[in-house]
Amino acid sequence: MPSFPAPEVDAATPAARPLPAPRIYWPSVTGFSEDGGADADRFPSLQATKARYGMRPPDSLRVFVEAVAAAEDQVLVLDDYLFNPPADQSQQRRYDQILAWLPDHLAANEVRLLTSDVGERADQDDIRRLLGERAGRINRSSPLRRGQVSIEVRFTLGQTFPYVHDRFAIIDRELWHFGATVGGLHGRVNAASRGWDAVAHDAVRFFNDAWAGDGDQKRGRHA
Repeated sequence: MPSFPAPEVDAATPAARPLPAPRIYWPSVTGFSEDGGADADRFPSLQATKARYGMRPPDSLRVFVEAVAAAEDQVLVLDDYLFNPPADQSQQRRYDQILAWLPDHLAANEVRLLTSDVGERADQDDIRRLLGERAGRINRSSPLRRGQVSIEVRFTLGQTFPYVHDRFAIIDRELWHFGATVGGLHGRVNAASRGWDAVAHDAVRFFNDAWAGDGDQKRGRHA
């Protein structure tokens, strides 16, 4: 699991960090970006494209992982296929990648992941258990937290709010938009952008609408 330095956090009041300038990234492979990392700021070369396509599994977008680790308030993720890797990739490895986004020093108190059905009911119970264990570990490891972290997941997106094609995340007030799996977990060429004001663009309100589900869809499923 990658480790990142713990941010300095006032235990009483979360800091209002300024939003970074909007920027776009293409998840790549270590060594192919200008600084030698894996977060490219332009379309990848054919060599880099083929290298990432062959990764099993592809690496997370490091700049996103770092942003989640530094969250001071909330992390919200909406992605139909968050826990569904391609058939030739390990389900457990996908779980491990997502858990790695949430380090022991996480300061945010609210983490909500909204996705669709994953396998059988037992698979969903396993994910809830893993996230619960992660929350417990964070709470035990961070004595200066402002409160207990809550990590919730719902598998209802496709059933009660089947209107969303894109995937996005909200970290504190910052909106991230993804052309494929949140966090850069897809091996084909795709882009992610960051630096948007989530409140100004109604992203938080929209996420809460999706989290609650559409009453018409709920009634239709029980008609």
